[in-house]
Amino acid sequence: MSRWRSALCVAVLVLLAGVLSWGHVWRYTTVSPIDELQHLDYLIKVQNGEMVGNGDLFGQSALRIETCHRLDAEFDIKVPPCSGSGVLLIPEEFQEGGFNTASIHPPTYYAIDGFVARVIDRVLPGQHDWLTTGRLAGSLWLMAAAMMLWFLFRELAADRIAAFSLTAALIASPTVLHAVATINPDGSALFVGAAIVWAVIRWERAAAPFWLPVAVAAFAAATKVTNLVAVALVLVYLLGRVAWKSGSGGTGLRSWLGEQLSENKRIFRMMAAILGAVGAVSVVWLGITRLIQTLPASEIPMVERYRITSFPVEGLVESWRQTVSPLSTPYLAPFLRNNGIILFTGLVAFWVLGAAVASTIRSAPGSRGRILGCASLLTVALAGPALVVFNAVVQGIYVVIPIRYA
Repeated sequence: MSRWRSALCVAVLVLLAGVLSWGHVWRYTTVSPIDELQHLDYLIKVQNGEMVGNGDLFGQSALRIETCHRLDAEFDIKVPPCSGSGVLLIPEEFQEGGFNTASIHPPTYYAIDGFVARVIDRVLPGQHDWLTTGRLAGSLWLMAAAMMLWFLFRELAADRIAAFSLTAALIASPTVLHAVATINPDGSALFVGAAIVWAVIRWERAAAPFWLPVAVAAFAAATKVTNLVAVALVLVYLLGRVAWKSGSGGTGLRSWLGEQLSENKRIFRMMAAILGAVGAVSVVWLGITRLIQTLPASEIPMVERYRITSFPVEGLVESWRQTVSPLSTPYLAPFLRNNGIILFTGLVAFWVLGAAVASTIRSAPGSRGRILGCASLLTVALAGPALVVFNAVVQGIYVVIPIRYA
C-alpha cells in the first residue's frame, strides 16, 4: 500500500507538471524577452545539423517566427511585420544586433528539446512551428524534475505530505514554469540540480554506482554552465562530510587524514571524478567554440556592452542577494501579471527558503540533513559572487546575475 501511495503521488505530480507547462504554452504565445529568440534559433539550427558559433547571425526561420508571434518587450516596435517566406529578413534589425549570443552554450539541451519537438510535431494534429513544439517539449524537463524532486525529498526522509507539497509548489512557481515552457536551457536546471544531489546521496549510502553522480555532473556541464552551481553544492556537501568525520566531538576540520581515512579516500575519489568529468566536458566545449567561432567576442555588440576595465567590486557585493531567493522574478508572462500570482510567488519563495533553514536547524549535528542544509545555504549565498568573479576574470565582463540562475 505504501508503494502504491508513493506511485500515485509521483503520477499526480508528473500530470500536474504536464498540465501546468502545456497550459503556459497555450496562454503565452509571444516570444519571451529572456533570450528566447537566441535559443529558438539554436534549436532550429541543431536540428538541421548545424552548430552555432560565436559571431553567427540569426537564421531566417527563427526571425520569421518572431515577426509573426511578436516579442513581449518594448523592442517589439522595431521588429518587422509578419511576412511570407519569400521576404528576406535582416538579422541586424533584431535583438543583439542580429548576433546569436546563445553560442556560449553546449548543444545538448537544444538537441534533446529539438528531438522531442520533432516527435510532438508528428503526433500532434494540425500545423505547428518550432516555437510551439519546442516549448511543448520543455514539459518533459518539468515532469522529470517533479519525479526527481520527489525521489530526493523522500531520500532525505521527508514524509509524503511534505515531499508532495514542496514539489508541487516548486513546479508551479512562475519562474520555473517560464523556464520550462519557453525555449531556454534554464529549463533543465531544476531537474539537473535535484538529480545530482539525489545521485550523490544515493552513492554515499552505497545504493547507487560510482559512475552515476559522475555522469550527472558531466551532463550538468553539457547543458549549461550555470547548472554547475548544483555541482558546486554537492562538492561543498562532500567536503562537509569529510570535515565532520575528521573532527572530534563535532569540532569540525582538524585533519582530513584521521581515524576514518578509508572513508575519506572514497569521498575524495568521488570529488576528483566529478571535477574531472566537469573539467573534461568544459575543456572539450571550449575547444569546439574556438574552432567554430566566426568572430572574436570583442566584435559582438552585447559582449562589448558589458565589457569592464576594472573589477566590479560593487556588483560583487550586491550579487549575493540575486541567488538567495531564486523563485523571485522580475518578469512574468502577461497572463500571470496579477497580485494573486505575485503573492503566491513570494510566499513560495519564502516557504522554500524557510523550510531549508528549519530542516537544517532541526537535523541532528553531523547528519546528512544538517550538512546538506548548510552546504545548500552556503552555496546559495556564494553562487552570485562566484558567477560575478567568473565573468570578470574569464570573460572580462560584468552582468547583473539573473535570479533564475539559482
